[in-house]
Parts: sequence; structure tokens; C-alpha cells
Amino acid sequence: MLSRRKFSQALGLLSALLVSATASTAFAQSLQTVRIGVDPYTTGTQTWVAKDQGLFEKYGVDAQVTMFATGIESLDAVLTGRTDIGVGLDFPTTLRMQSRQLTVLAAVFASTPGWHKLAVSDQIKTPQDMVGKKFGIATGTAQNLVTVKYLENQGISADQVELVPFESLLEIVASLKARRLDAAFVWADGVKQATETSGFSILTDDSEAALNQSGYVSANTGFATNNREAVVGVLKALEEATAFIEANPQQAAEIVASNTKAPVDSTLNLINMTDFKLQLTEAERTSFATIAEFASTVIKTPVTFDTAVDPSFLEEAVPGAVSLN
Repeated sequence: MLSRRKFSQALGLLSALLVSATASTAFAQSLQTVRIGVDPYTTGTQTWVAKDQGLFEKYGVDAQVTMFATGIESLDAVLTGRTDIGVGLDFPTTLRMQSRQLTVLAAVFASTPGWHKLAVSDQIKTPQDMVGKKFGIATGTAQNLVTVKYLENQGISADQVELVPFESLLEIVASLKARRLDAAFVWADGVKQATETSGFSILTDDSEAALNQSGYVSANTGFATNNREAVVGVLKALEEATAFIEANPQQAAEIVASNTKAPVDSTLNLINMTDFKLQLTEAERTSFATIAEFASTVIKTPVTFDTAVDPSFLEEAVPGAVSLN
């Protein structure tokens, strides 16, 4: 039988546990659920770090993160209501702005040249050797635009090569290995896989496409309108995650790799090739205009930076991050 003293101690401990559990439940109930989509590569870096470090909760957000095969799929999930916010590169983001159901909140990173590498067969020694060859493209992605601009800068028109469309990097690499393609820009783990394939090597990288590529975080327009506080909270969390990545790149790589199951070394390499920063400046406007001009050949409704972007969310979340004329 418990003594009166031990009984009192046990009762006190039970009461403390109940209070703690009640407080935890109340805290969880006070968080706003936000569904966020990312891809397995650079676009999810800030999101994974923010979730791991408890930054979303800090700003009242219960972030439910879903990883999609590509940034395209993460953006389409926002459009179809499966998620609320998605991160994708500028080209696929621009292509999805004509319905006005997607609102750009901020640029979250810029890729330095070298993200895409041009894998070519041993028959190709110079760009002119590509004429008449099969060139793989990931339709509707940044790689698509990089490919077209690279060929254009080399004086090669699209009708001088056979552009073979694919939906994913995995399909492109598989076709290179099967020698159903002569060339393709690859990225991330695809670079290693392509160069390990007999008869293929890297000729150059996307610097010769002369493009400034950015990643954007975008929200479902209706969700952003009705949940402004939560959207601003997400941006605040991503901003703090950005500072964490800059100060702790190795730890950030380990966090991302644990979620994406990618090798830590290749993840760290991608992080080092990326300038993470939340901003909206004239540089984003100019880049957006370049992509919109190219996209005008494949979309019916013209899009502009001013109709696609709402800078007010970023202005509230990160004062000074917006610099637009």
C-alpha cells in the first residue's frame, strides 16, 4: 500500500502530465494546417529545414509536407487543391499562371550555373555535331527552356534536332543508357548516372544557355486570400530556414537527405550551387518576362510578373525583401 507521501507525489506527477498533455493538445489545435509540396531536389531544402527545426510551429503553422517527383507535380497539386503551397522553378511556375489560380509569393533561391549538365554520346564532340541527333527534354520544366536556349545560342534551331519529350529525369537517364537518345541536359543524381553510362560524357553545362534560373514559392490564390496569417507564417519560417542553411550547410544537407533519401554528398553539392534567399526584385521581373515571352508560344493567355506576383505577403513576412519599382 502506498504511503500518504508517495501517493501525494504520484498524484502530483499525474497532474503535471495531464497539464502538459492538455497544453500540448491546445498548442497543436492552435496551429493552422498548411499542405506544402516540394520535389526531391533543391526546391524542398528550406521547407525540410524549417520543418526539422520547428520553425513552422514557431509561426503557428502545422506544415504537412509532400514530396513529388518534380516541381511541376508540386505546382499542379496546388492548382488541383491537393496542397496549398508549392515550390517550383520559374519556367513551370510561369506556365501555370494563366488561370490566376496560383499566386507567386516570393523567389526563394537562384541556381548558379552548372545545375544542368549536358550529357552527350561519343559521337558528339562539338555543338554542331548535334544537328540531326535525338535530344531529350523534360517537357514543361526549366530543363526544357535550358535546352531550347542552349541550342539557340549555338545557332541550332529546334527543327535541326529531334526533341524527344519525357516527363521525368528518370526516363531521360534510362533512354540515355539504352542509347535511344544522343544528348540531354541532366541534373542531380542524373549526372552521375549518365556519366557512368558507357559512351557518354559531359560536354558543357547550362551556363551556355545564359539564363538566370530562380525558384518560386507559390500558393493557391484562394487559400492565400483566406489564410493570410498562415501564408505569412510560412514565409517567415522559410526565411529563418534560409539563415540556418547558410550557417550550417552540412547539417542542412543531412536534414534534406534524411527526407529525400538522396546521398548527403550530392545534396550538399546542390546546396552549395544554390543561392538561397527570399526576395522579389527587378531581377525576378526581368527573368519572368524572358520566360513569359518564350511561354507565349505554348499558352493561350499572356502572363506578366505583375499579374502573377503578390509581393504584399513577403513585404509583411520579411521587411526589406521586396525591391520593385
